[in-house]
Amino acid sequence: MTKLFPDNSEIAIELLNNSPDAMMALSSSGEVVYWNKGAEHTFGYSRDEALGRQLSELIIPADRLEEEEKFFNEVIHSGYSSFESQRRKKDGSVIDVEISTKVIRNDQGLVKYVLSSKRDSTERKLAREALRSSEVRYRRLFESARDGILILNGSSGEIVDVNPYLIEMLCYSREELLGKELWEIGTFRDIAASKAAFMELQARDYVRYDDLPLQSSKGKISHVEVVANGYVEDQHRVVQCNIRDITPRQLAEENLLQTNQRLEKAVADLHAKTSELATMTQQLWQASKLATMGELAASVAHELNNPLATISLHTELLANSFAADDPGRKPLLVIEQEVARMASLVSNLLVFSRRSHQQLSTLNICDELTSTLDFIQYHLRGYNIDIVKDYACGLPTVQGDREQLRQVFVNLITNASDAMPRGGTLTVRGRIGAMPAGGQALVIEFSDTGTGVQTGDLPKLWEPFFTTKPEGKGTGLGLAICRRTVEEHRGTIEIETRPGKGTTVRITLPATAVEREAVA
Repeated sequence: MTKLFPDNSEIAIELLNNSPDAMMALSSSGEVVYWNKGAEHTFGYSRDEALGRQLSELIIPADRLEEEEKFFNEVIHSGYSSFESQRRKKDGSVIDVEISTKVIRNDQGLVKYVLSSKRDSTERKLAREALRSSEVRYRRLFESARDGILILNGSSGEIVDVNPYLIEMLCYSREELLGKELWEIGTFRDIAASKAAFMELQARDYVRYDDLPLQSSKGKISHVEVVANGYVEDQHRVVQCNIRDITPRQLAEENLLQTNQRLEKAVADLHAKTSELATMTQQLWQASKLATMGELAASVAHELNNPLATISLHTELLANSFAADDPGRKPLLVIEQEVARMASLVSNLLVFSRRSHQQLSTLNICDELTSTLDFIQYHLRGYNIDIVKDYACGLPTVQGDREQLRQVFVNLITNASDAMPRGGTLTVRGRIGAMPAGGQALVIEFSDTGTGVQTGDLPKLWEPFFTTKPEGKGTGLGLAICRRTVEEHRGTIEIETRPGKGTTVRITLPATAVEREAVA
């Protein structure tokens, strides 16, 4: 990576590296020379994928290339720019971003690099649009609310003004209402109660009735909520009565309840996302650990294998120098076995840590399974294990690496035989299925009648170095290698097991594209 800052700017480098915004630096020709973690998170490209490439190759949508070239040229001359635009993520999705760009020049005034900050503003824009839509909805609700407004003389209680909706509700004309006292209309004909309520309003300046029956001139009764406030206007005391049908409020309460339910669902979704993020973090940590392990294994493998080979050779020579029944021969055989186990562990570590280049070809899985079973039949016969082949007709082919998939099958068949130390039946099935995201798939199952696995151990089976086998029997890397290989083939692998009831390992691989199109 090009060195962006002097040696005494470690704090600035740390701030850039850990900024949640996408921070990147470009050369004067537009090549990426710096790409922080925020850029990796925002756009999906790793640092190694981004460095040395043109920004237009990575995140500029086709319809924004001309705009990007224009702003890039402008910022080279002006030294700074800030604008909003859209950029493309690695998965092809387009997001809204706020872009701030600054040119850094050297002592001679030449462009050293162009530092650009890009902040994902998609959620903020969505939130702003949602807020605007919400305001429009609530404004319309307010404007269409069926409220009656009644203005009274604060001293006498006479009606000074009335709005059209209340006129419609009471079925009186405006002239019939103006100048009348409050207790002369509708339900307020109870003069004593109405006068008492009016006197209370004069004393308190605020009265609220949550549910009152209001009778129109035609005898129709509506249940309303009344809120009355007294205030002074132009040196005269007036009382404003807001009369609202309780039905809209009930509807609003129902809407509020639904909103609360949506919020509760959103909170639940947020908790689920948090859990998903924690899982992804764990996976990233695991990937980092495996990468470190791979580097370590690769660096020491040569140094470790050479002495192991020497020890094995000399141990074999020493063992052969003893008679078969000589007591001194047994310790040497133990040493020879342990050296072989160590060599196997180193080999498995290298297989698990390195990602070899796949040699893809179109495979008939039935043929591959049969070849694998033929290869390991002597081992299975020694365990007294019967093989049942259950292949459906017309199975699709898959694109895969023959050797890698055969290694997966060998590992799973070996595990099944280890689970049936007293013999049993291993059923190998092949059938047509579907991928979780859609599309035709080939499903392969290995079902044994062995001891099964404790359900508490099931999540741990995929962890490197975890094994349910006796000490010295296995390295705990077989299933981890199988899982990685299947996932590299864009497939899935899962285990169903019950203690004492056997185990089924199910592999789902996508069918070849040609056959998927033929089926469609």
